[in-house]
Amino acid sequence: MKKYKIKEISDIFNISPNKLRFYEKKGLIKPTRDDINNYRYYDEKNIYKIQLILSYRKLGFSIESIKSILDNQDSKNTLLDNFYNQIQFINNEFEKLKILKKSLEKSMDVIYDSKDNDYIDKILEISKESAKEQNLKNSFEDIWDFDNWAKTYDKSVENNVGSLKIYQTYNDVLNTVYNKSSELKKDKNINILDIGIGTGNLSKLFLDDDYTNIIGLDQSRKMLNVCKNKYPSLKVRLGEFLKIPFDDSKFDLIISTYAFHHLNDEQKLMAIKEMLRVLKHEGLIIIGDLMYENEDIKSKLLDSFDEDELREFNCEFYSDISKLEKEFIKYNKTIETIKIDRLNFVLVIK
Repeated sequence: MKKYKIKEISDIFNISPNKLRFYEKKGLIKPTRDDINNYRYYDEKNIYKIQLILSYRKLGFSIESIKSILDNQDSKNTLLDNFYNQIQFINNEFEKLKILKKSLEKSMDVIYDSKDNDYIDKILEISKESAKEQNLKNSFEDIWDFDNWAKTYDKSVENNVGSLKIYQTYNDVLNTVYNKSSELKKDKNINILDIGIGTGNLSKLFLDDDYTNIIGLDQSRKMLNVCKNKYPSLKVRLGEFLKIPFDDSKFDLIISTYAFHHLNDEQKLMAIKEMLRVLKHEGLIIIGDLMYENEDIKSKLLDSFDEDELREFNCEFYSDISKLEKEFIKYNKTIETIKIDRLNFVLVIK
């Protein structure tokens, strides 16, 4: 087996010998040493590792992350976790830059359109709005611990866990979302985004009917892993309602079930804006979720709940359909409301 000196490796990869020494110091590579002259020698295994290290560095991985990957080369999950970390970082930075760009453009317009020095206060106001938007985008917290729930989620649905028995009509909700989608979007080649895909039960209905261009989005890495194991042909991506990591006007259809109620009222408004941003002009949004028609109905529901049901209800952010209708009207969208049971509804937004 041929062995290479540090200068030869340096020339092959176009990196400095000091960088190779640094990787050695960090425990990423381990060249052999000549007993007589103490020269470093690199074999094919070292070369392979150096190729991996340089590739991961180009992807932005930290030295610590790379060491974790190399130490667990047979672990697919270790590699996925590191890629997830990097994607999450990039998504967050991308959102910051988008907001900053918009803020700068608004400030420039104010300066151009101003008279004398009356633009200072307006720029300060733009800066405050930008900070508020950034804080809202980062405000989602997974208080339900979906990563730990991922492996048992399907069983929870099957057993209809919880005092409110919200999963009693689970399949009816999924089938209604699918049936309305296929009725209104018959082209099997349309681009579909499933937000909060979870373990993939909704997208399965589309796969079974030969819809091919489906991407599943979820903030839970473990949910995505379970989903991908169940349905290998599905594309899955890390993301959430408040930060959808796709370009404008990309999707013909956005679907979601049992995810929207994890957003509070302010977050829901941001989510609507984000969904419409990535939706094509003639696109369709269909949401199956936990809701109530209006505040009067909510009051009646609360009066009918026992203590356990009330506690469970207050742990979520069930949607007020009348408020959602008002928000979508601002974007010239209409809502068709389909009631499945007292808490499960399907909304068709077009």
